[in-house]
Amino acid sequence: MRLCNEVITVFNAKLDTASGMDQYHPTVITGVSWYCDTASTVDDSGLKAANKFTIRIPEDADFSGNRYVPPAAYTVGDPAGVFTLQNGDIIIKGALDREGLTPSTLLQMCGEIVTILSVTDNRRAPRAKHWKVVGK
Repeated sequence: MRLCNEVITVFNAKLDTASGMDQYHPTVITGVSWYCDTASTVDDSGLKAANKFTIRIPEDADFSGNRYVPPAAYTVGDPAGVFTLQNGDIIIKGALDREGLTPSTLLQMCGEIVTILSVTDNRRAPRAKHWKVVGK
């Protein structure tokens, strides 16, 4: 896949039953495509604009030793050594391999975080197998 020269960190939320709070587990991924566009709409109150992020993660990217599992398997399993891509999880541009960070802490540290809105699995394509992640 062309232009896959960015590094991202995916933070997967996993409910900690003891505290009742989400714990965020990072996976640094090297070799992805990162694109930001401004999407706008007009309603009764005027023009509204927001950043729309499209991130393409090739199947052969470097996942820092972790492997992908579907969201349902991630929810019930141990988060060690695996990652997933599901709505509501957070992505930042760059490498940040620290456990225990919250979305508000990430926003303060990074200035910009992406919340996953949708994931398309394009790994069955004949060429350029990848996941397409759209976020805001």
